Amino acid sequence: MTDKNQEELEKKQATAPEDQEQSGKSIIYNALVNDEDDGEKKNIEHLKDVLQALSINGLWFKRQLGVLALILLGIIIYISNRYQAQSEMIEEDKLHEELQDWKYRSMTRNSELTFRCRQSQLEEQLKAMGDSTLCSSNEPVYELTND
Repeated sequence: MTDKNQEELEKKQATAPEDQEQSGKSIIYNALVNDEDDGEKKNIEHLKDVLQALSINGLWFKRQLGVLALILLGIIIYISNRYQAQSEMIEEDKLHEELQDWKYRSMTRNSELTFRCRQSQLEEQLKAMGDSTLCSSNEPVYELTND
């Protein structure tokens, strides 16, 4: 950096905070727009100026610290709520699948019991075991009337 630019930088650092923010912008602008090409050393100095103007110790970061903290807090809350909601959805899907499984098992058992308890099935089982005391009626069902 030339002596003239060095002196300008020192003057700008000694000015009021509002002027420091403006000086940071002008340093960045000068570093990015400067058409002089004195080699790699000049580019490194410009990069240092840009990084120094963007440093966290700058006035802009101090003024925006509350907003940045609020944004960070919002991101943390969003991530934690998303994790909790996703866990609940996984648990709900698991319980729904388990409920479906139990419903199918119940239907299977119900149909098996219905099949085993039919009169014709009971008669066949009794005949197969050699018990002949239970038999089907040959007479029609007697109906009672309200006379």
